Amino acid sequence: MSVADREGLPSWRNDILPFFQGFDLKKAASLVAIAMSAYHLYTGYMGEPVPEMHRPMHLAFALSVLFLDTTATGLTGIRRWLAIAWDMAVIGLLVASTAYLVLHVPYVQSRLQFVEPVTGLELLLSVGLMLVILESARRTTGWVLVFVVLASILYAMYGNHLPNPFWHAGKSLGEVMELMYLTTLGIWGTPLGVTASYIFHFVFFSALLIASGAGRFFTDAANALTGRRVGGPAKTAVVSSAFMASVSGTAAGNVVTTGSFTIPAMKAAGYHPTFAAAVEAVASTGGLVTPPVLGATAFVMAEMTGISYADIAVATILPAVLYYIGTYVTVDLEARRLKLAPMREADIPSLVAVFRSRGYLLLPLLALVYFIVEGYTLVRGAIWAIISLLVLLLIFDRESRRRIVWILWDTFTQAPRMIAQITVAVTIGGILVGVIVQTGIGVRLSAIILDLAGGQLFTILLLTMLFSIVLGMGMPATGAYIILALLLAPGMVKLGVPLMAAHMFIFYGGAKSNITPPVAIASFAAAAIAGSPPMRTAWRSFIIGLPIYILPFMFVYSPELLGIGGYGFGTMWRFITAAFGIVSINLACVGWFLRPLATWERLLALVAAGVLIFPGVWYDLAGFSLFAALIGWCYATRGPGRATDSAR
Repeated sequence: MSVADREGLPSWRNDILPFFQGFDLKKAASLVAIAMSAYHLYTGYMGEPVPEMHRPMHLAFALSVLFLDTTATGLTGIRRWLAIAWDMAVIGLLVASTAYLVLHVPYVQSRLQFVEPVTGLELLLSVGLMLVILESARRTTGWVLVFVVLASILYAMYGNHLPNPFWHAGKSLGEVMELMYLTTLGIWGTPLGVTASYIFHFVFFSALLIASGAGRFFTDAANALTGRRVGGPAKTAVVSSAFMASVSGTAAGNVVTTGSFTIPAMKAAGYHPTFAAAVEAVASTGGLVTPPVLGATAFVMAEMTGISYADIAVATILPAVLYYIGTYVTVDLEARRLKLAPMREADIPSLVAVFRSRGYLLLPLLALVYFIVEGYTLVRGAIWAIISLLVLLLIFDRESRRRIVWILWDTFTQAPRMIAQITVAVTIGGILVGVIVQTGIGVRLSAIILDLAGGQLFTILLLTMLFSIVLGMGMPATGAYIILALLLAPGMVKLGVPLMAAHMFIFYGGAKSNITPPVAIASFAAAAIAGSPPMRTAWRSFIIGLPIYILPFMFVYSPELLGIGGYGFGTMWRFITAAFGIVSINLACVGWFLRPLATWERLLALVAAGVLIFPGVWYDLAGFSLFAALIGWCYATRGPGRATDSAR
């Protein structure tokens, strides 16, 4: 339960003390979560242990929280007790396999990899840990990732039975498990290392902001800015999600925080529940690509490319603005098509009053940006941002002072729950990276894809986007990014795409997995709030988000949009052309501007958007001319229009 749900309770004792009455496994999960938060804050400030100890500790904490928190959900009777027994066995196996590494760090560091034989105990523990990870994947994302991992391990073992180009020498089970369990090339690789070393502290900062009432603050500020406009509640969802996205870094978390306010408001204003949920999901997915707190994938990108996180965050500024322009325009066109009224004046707060009461919540964000720009480590910057937020709460908010124990309790217990699913995704990503490295399939597939594309950049971009959509249907954004970055980014760089642009293209493609069926986590979270059919909401989110797919093509052909080469006139001009391209594809997708658009008019809008992708004076003139002709034609032929009964 969030702080917002506990307004009016007399003291923290009424919140915390009942926790220990009727103790159960979910409460045990909270205690483990508190221990995990304390461990990470301590090591973040004092210095973390060696990777061979720190990463197993992180995985043990995160998966323990996950299993305890999801034990026997919805089960009763004997099935409940069997499920609890299974989870206890899984947690026991998890603790045993990670404790072995933590207690034998000098041995793990000094052993000769792939020379010294794997002992029977190590093989048993490694296989056991692999089963634990597969169960965590099944529990968080379903069976797709389980089958992907099993297929990859089987490929590593039996690839010698396959034809070229998939043939490799084949590995024994011991060799595969050694790489996965006893080196930092598999389970304990860079993806998990980034999560344990950096991402947790940013997630903790986000959880503290949410517990402090940032969701309500951002929603009130968005209401004040957009409430008087047509379709105000939906525009509030876009703006508040953009605000929240800058600190949350997660799509589903953003949905839960802002969607609790915006989705009911959209439904009350006349939007269909499916459309309301889809808008919130698309807007919240921007949390993965909106600075300063980007999603987990951005931290992994920094490690894989050697580009600093600060440079990546700066590069996402203009694309993030374009992302929200596209979402905002979609909402505006839909609202005008339905002739929806603005919010009631009585429901619109004063912007001055909103900032006077909670504006201090923006200061820790500015502090975080300052620390990162000044060259502090990411962890140290996050720690100081957390400290500054706590100090501001105690100074400026009397209610927060009274509730500070609950705010801390909520933060310490929710941050590990937020990081658990990320940990599962990056661990799976590490396993897949290990298979790719061990078999050498990455280099061969990259060459095959280059040959398939015929050396044409646009073709390889289309293939990359297609692969990102397909992978996004079955795995989280971070996992999809890791695979595509290994397989496709080298080919893009060979064709002359800047390293930043190549990885950002894949980054954006992977981010769409949050609204790509069938594993559309953000869409499903929004559907639960709206009471709409989950899969229908996911497909509606996918359609609303289609204009965003043009963005990656734009900054590959125009790296200026990523700040490569500075922010001069050329950059601003490309930003303007990109904005018109986004609006043009919005017109095609919604099918309305002043009146319903005919099929040929929507096709014309698509052509205009397609032309504006490419840089160059003639492309710009052609794109602007087509766009202007369409707008002029719509003005010349507009009629009285009519509203439909509900959002499509």
